Amino acid sequence: MRSKGAGRSAVLSFIVFLALFLFCLAAPALTPAAPPKSVKIGITAPLTGPAAEAGVALKQGFILAMEEWNAKGGVMLKEFNQKVPVEVIIEDCQSKPEVGVTVAEKMFTRDKVDVLLGDAFHSSVTMAIMELAPKYGKPIMSVEPVSEEIAKKVASNPKRYWNFWKGDWGSSGYADSVFSTYRFMESKGMFKSKTGKMAFIVEDTDYGRSNAETAKALFAGVGIQSVAMETVPLGYTDFYPQLGKLKNLGPDLLMTVFVSLSSGVALTKQFQEVGLKAYHHAIYYPLRPEFIPQAGKSADYLVWSTLLVDPVNNPKHKEFGERVKARWKVVVNSDHASAYDGMYNILDSIQRAGSLDSKKIVEALSKLDLKGIMGRYVFEQSNHQIKHGEDFVPVPASQIQEGQHRIIWPASLASGTFQLPPWLK
Repeated sequence: MRSKGAGRSAVLSFIVFLALFLFCLAAPALTPAAPPKSVKIGITAPLTGPAAEAGVALKQGFILAMEEWNAKGGVMLKEFNQKVPVEVIIEDCQSKPEVGVTVAEKMFTRDKVDVLLGDAFHSSVTMAIMELAPKYGKPIMSVEPVSEEIAKKVASNPKRYWNFWKGDWGSSGYADSVFSTYRFMESKGMFKSKTGKMAFIVEDTDYGRSNAETAKALFAGVGIQSVAMETVPLGYTDFYPQLGKLKNLGPDLLMTVFVSLSSGVALTKQFQEVGLKAYHHAIYYPLRPEFIPQAGKSADYLVWSTLLVDPVNNPKHKEFGERVKARWKVVVNSDHASAYDGMYNILDSIQRAGSLDSKKIVEALSKLDLKGIMGRYVFEQSNHQIKHGEDFVPVPASQIQEGQHRIIWPASLASGTFQLPPWLK
């Protein structure tokens, strides 16, 4: 015969069981979280102003990459076991750091982007935007900015900038190209400075100054001293005062840095008009397809860095150029390729992460090792900067010869040999 206590226990157990059963009936069924409608990539780029040519080409490259991913169904997110389409939101930074920060914040707060590519072009805008990294905790990656100061900030405080990554090499890459090209020609007896004097005319931006200062230090190491460091505003076109000053100082090496096409064309023409007898190495602006048609014969013999996209001599670049032309009806340049590679680098990282979780994306991004249009992309872990060199993303130097670009350094990539300008003979 059971005790009264045992009977009460059975009744209580039944009541508890019944309560749990009724609760389960009333509670909504637990279902897996729904996948996002899209993977949102925010981008800041100069779509108006003096750097608009570059900004528009960057936009075209980003969109082309997005369309290719979406044509294959989008990005595979393992945590949802399905592909999700890519959505790109591009805002104009107007080449102004404060505007870049404003639109970046808008994309984080209103558009709810998963990743920000900011800035796509300017070092100065990037240095402002990267300060948003600790505030929002989302992955941020620049695309073309090269200033070494960006990488230095990361290296000095990796905890603060854990989620910021610099998607291009440093200004030392350009400086190495200028210096190594000169040393190569010197070793081959093609050209050697007779005066031991060098001068710089560069845009007054982090990009212009950092390239010049790094090159200045390298040349000083072999006894070539800077006699002038002329800085000018973005879009500047009257170089007669600067060139006249240099003619009096007598340097036989000149390095110029501009992102504005109008500045590069004006400087190149005025260099010839003034008759400055110097070896001239330019940074960036000759890559614009419009440069040679606008500069005309004045462009001949100009040495410049860097010909990252060479559709004439590189089959891979030729095929990419055909895709760009088919989509946009324009001639390909390195801005298209930089944007395309940058978009692939971030989407590949998200897919390897299999998630939109920021920490997982950053971990995957840190392990990036991907061959793109312009080379192999791998990050330096100490400063979150892309590596440069022949085994990674090369930074070759070219010379314009009879209206055509010819790579003259390094020898492994050369499609021509250096021709001494007639004014130096």
